[in-house]
Amino acid sequence: MARPTGDLLGRCLLSGNGDFHCAADRRSRTPRTSGLTLLLLIAVAIVVFGSLIGEYAGVKGWLGGLWFWLGHQGWEYLDLGRLWQFLLVIGLFFWVVILLRGLSGVLRQQHFGNMPWMFFYAALAIPAFYAVGLLTGPRAGFVINDFWRFWVVHLWVEDFLELFTTVMVAYMFVLLGVVREATALRVIYLDIILYSLGGVIGTMHHLYFSGTPVAHLAFGATFSAMEVIPLLLLTLEAWGFIRAGEKTTSDSMHLHRWAIWFLVAVGVWNFLGAGVFGFLINLPVVSYYEIGTALTANHGHTAMMGVYGMLPIGLMLFCLRYLTQPDKWSDGAAKISFWSLNLGLTWMAFLNLFPLGIAQLYHAVDSGYWRARSPEFILLPWVNKLEWARLPGDALFILGGAVPLLWLCWRAIRYPNPRRIEAEADVPNTLFVYSSEGRL
Repeated sequence: MARPTGDLLGRCLLSGNGDFHCAADRRSRTPRTSGLTLLLLIAVAIVVFGSLIGEYAGVKGWLGGLWFWLGHQGWEYLDLGRLWQFLLVIGLFFWVVILLRGLSGVLRQQHFGNMPWMFFYAALAIPAFYAVGLLTGPRAGFVINDFWRFWVVHLWVEDFLELFTTVMVAYMFVLLGVVREATALRVIYLDIILYSLGGVIGTMHHLYFSGTPVAHLAFGATFSAMEVIPLLLLTLEAWGFIRAGEKTTSDSMHLHRWAIWFLVAVGVWNFLGAGVFGFLINLPVVSYYEIGTALTANHGHTAMMGVYGMLPIGLMLFCLRYLTQPDKWSDGAAKISFWSLNLGLTWMAFLNLFPLGIAQLYHAVDSGYWRARSPEFILLPWVNKLEWARLPGDALFILGGAVPLLWLCWRAIRYPNPRRIEAEADVPNTLFVYSSEGRL
């Protein structure tokens, strides 16, 4: 693989033969999307605040016959009213249009199986599979509604959002020279194969209370646990290369070091939060007793923040590195944020949610599910102490994790880089880069 020069790194896309295809000479023809992006931000705000107000009003019974359209549909994970759901689907497709405007020039020159097209396909799958939730309705039976609802919960969140995550992480690793393009494409295709063969089957582990046979639940749990494998393989490949690179490259060369580590954290938390903690609660006999306990929250928080939290932070740091004057950038703040966010999330999982969930599971088996979910259990003194034990981790997460990120954003606003991408020539180019022979 050819090594990209620093000033082109942010504008390069990979061609099929592994060379970097750059758009520096066509920069003036790149469609302007700032206005569309602002419009999308406004639309998101309307949907978010409109749905929150509508859900509250619907629960209070203030909307009368409009509860379904403007208020609360009554389905967990699909709470927002149908109008807001329609608007969200339209907004997601609008986001894909914005991406297409930026990618169109490259897509025309690429084979449909190359990474730019994989990125576009993964983005297009997000609104397409969220729209499946529109198949639910107040007149359909519980089994039908529960089936389509969990297409959103599982196929959308756990499959195609994860596919998009894998593609994004792979793309960034390739652009920064951490992973070969061929390796990244193999991982992406493995992801697609797993979701094509087992995506719908993996959904079955959610359908305990709609009469799904035990065999379906077991197959669903198995295929669901396998979904984390591709991103794990990609992370292991990147980890091995980074460790090898750190032995031969000085710290001054780590331009995007902490962006890379946040992307590595995505793979680690995907394996732990979605894989290990997810599989623990997917087994049919466990799911029957623990659903809705702290074990579910443990899986949800570690997977959500660990994957869909660390990913945008890594991408944000990558962008902020170019938007900030090089001499005003602080790797120290990024380092503090990385360790604080990950340690805070680990603290919450292992010192609060996981032990509490195990205790609830024990009481559910011993005394009944009602007992594990009852206020009497939740208000026990030792449970209260366990909740307070979470405070140091939460404080570290907020003060050490979120505050430095806000400070870096403020620095980008306060000290904008007048040359943006061109200014990268003033600082070291890349993290590590494969040579054409595949060595450092």
